[in-house]
Amino acid sequence: MLNKIISKLNNFKKDESGASAIEYAVMAAILVGVIVIGVGLLGDGSDADGGIGQSFNTIADKMNP
Repeated sequence: MLNKIISKLNNFKKDESGASAIEYAVMAAILVGVIVIGVGLLGDGSDADGGIGQSFNTIADKMNP
């Protein structure tokens, strides 16, 4: 009985399939952080730069004279 438990624990230590899932989760978290920062830098149009909304309005105005 004890040998079975030790054998299962040793197999568990050698198994690396969970490492891939953790690596993908870390990459996803980094990607979400980059997207949040990028959207935050675009602005909401309330500052002096006008933000992304003002940029789209400017383009639309130039397309429809």
